[in-house]
Amino acid sequence: MKWLSLKQAADQLGIHPTTLRRWADNGDIPVYITPGGHRRFLEADVQAVLGGGSLNVQETKPERAWATRALLTTQERLRDHRSEVQWLQVFDEDKRAQQRELGKQLLALIMQHIALPEGDESLLVEAEQIAEHYANICKSIGLTAAQGLEIIVFFRDNMTETALKLPQVATVDDDNRLRLLRKLNQIFNLLQIKLVEAYQEG
Repeated sequence: MKWLSLKQAADQLGIHPTTLRRWADNGDIPVYITPGGHRRFLEADVQAVLGGGSLNVQETKPERAWATRALLTTQERLRDHRSEVQWLQVFDEDKRAQQRELGKQLLALIMQHIALPEGDESLLVEAEQIAEHYANICKSIGLTAAQGLEIIVFFRDNMTETALKLPQVATVDDDNRLRLLRKLNQIFNLLQIKLVEAYQEG
């Protein structure tokens, strides 16, 4: 599986990057948005477009469509309400880099967890480790437990809202949407519990 940058994918398609950006934002080609806000495209998807295939986010797996939309929604809200998001100002560049890396790991983990059969909780151990690392970062920069929870709630709300709207951007029935919400709740419940435990121990 090979990922391409916006420019690389646009060059292969023979179009301007602005055009490809518009296609991606409109859901005409699957796209992954990195925690840093950069668009990445699967080379296989680009080749399918070149071959005349029809590609649309509605044809992608639910977890992939959800991840793309969740990242776009979260990044837009962080950008549009930056001055209102007080906790964002607390992180220096080094801590932001650590948080971005954690966010990337968490998103990948959530996508894997969603894809697992119901009842398979094998990835929750890894989620627990990410949660503990997040809690330690919050404590190390002097955030209160309430501020740490506020950050989790911000991302949880955006990701849950995206899951609820998923039928608008992908073919997802009610059972799959409920399953997605249950899986999301498992991960975010774990994050919140581990954060509280870390502060109690401190």
